[in-house]
Amino acid sequence: MIRALAATAAAALLAAAAQAQPAPNAPGDGPIDVSADRGEVFDREGRVIYQGDVNILRGDARLRADTVEIFFDRREGGGFGQIRRMVAVGDVYYVTPAEIARGDEGVYDFDAGTIELTGSVVLTQGCNVSTGESLFADIDGGQARLVGGGQGESRRVRSVFFEDPQAGAASVPAPGECPQPEIPGDGPEPFVPAEGR
Repeated sequence: MIRALAATAAAALLAAAAQAQPAPNAPGDGPIDVSADRGEVFDREGRVIYQGDVNILRGDARLRADTVEIFFDRREGGGFGQIRRMVAVGDVYYVTPAEIARGDEGVYDFDAGTIELTGSVVLTQGCNVSTGESLFADIDGGQARLVGGGQGESRRVRSVFFEDPQAGAASVPAPGECPQPEIPGDGPEPFVPAEGR
C-alpha cells in the first residue's frame, strides 16, 4: 500500500513538473526592435554585431545580453533578408511574460526553431526554478532539455516546483512573493519614430 502511494505521488510530482517546466515560449510576431550602445554592420557577410546592454524586442518577448551577433540571409542584389540566427554573449536573458531563462551564452536558430543557453543556466517560471549548465529548447516542439555540468554537486540538474495555487495549497507563495532574477542593464527604451513618418 505504501509503495503504491509513493508511486502515485511520484507520478503526480513528475506530471506536475512536466507541466510546470515546458520549453520557453517562442517570441511574438511583428518587427524586431534592437537597441544597444553601438552596432557594426558587415554587409558582405550578412551580419551585424550589437554591443553594450543589447535589448531585442519582438512582441512580448525580450532578449538581453552584453553582445549579440545577428546573421541574415543575403538578398539578391544586396541587402539583408530574413534573420537566420542570433548569438548572444554575456548575461544573456530570454524573457517572456511567463518565464525568464538566463545563461552566459545563447544561440537562437530561427531556421531550426531552437534556443540553446549555456553557462550557469537558470529557468524561472513563476515560482518554479530549474538550474543546470545548459538548456536546449525546441520552441516549435515544446520540449526542453536541461543538462548539468561542472564538478561535484554542480554537475546535477536541480528543480524546485511549487504546487498549483488552484489546488489550494497553503504553502504556495502569493504572486509577487517569488524571487525573480534581476536583469542587468538599462532595459529597452521605447521606440519614438521620427516626425513626419
